[in-house]
Amino acid sequence: MIGTRAKAIAAPAQQATEVPVQRKDSVPFLKKALILIGFCTAQLLDVTTTHIGLSGGRQELNGAAAWIIVHNGEYAVYAIKLALVATLVAMLLIFGRKRNSIWNAYLIAAWITTFAVLNNVYRILN
Repeated sequence: MIGTRAKAIAAPAQQATEVPVQRKDSVPFLKKALILIGFCTAQLLDVTTTHIGLSGGRQELNGAAAWIIVHNGEYAVYAIKLALVATLVAMLLIFGRKRNSIWNAYLIAAWITTFAVLNNVYRILN
C-alpha cells in the first residue's frame, strides 16, 4: 500500500490525467441527434400533411383529434400536439441522460409517425 502511494505521489501531474471512458451501453451523440431531429421532423410532417388533407375535405382518422376539431377547431389540435411534442422532447432530454433505452422508444415513435405521414400523403394523392 505504501509503495503504490509513493508511486502516485512521485508521478508527474501530466501523467495523472484520467481519460473518460464511454459506457458500453451509452448512445452516441450523433445517434441521439438523428433520433431527436427525426422525431421532430416526423411530427412536423404529420401536422403539415394533416392540414393539407383537412383543407382538401378529408376526415381526421384519429378519433380524439377529430372530436377536438369538431368542438374547438383545427388549430386547437395543433396547439395540443405542439405542447405534447415539446413535453416529450423535454422528457427525452432530461431522462435520456440516465436511461438509454428511452432513445429507442423515441426512434420507434418517429417511425410510427412516419408511417402516419405516408398514410396521409397516400390519402391526399388519391
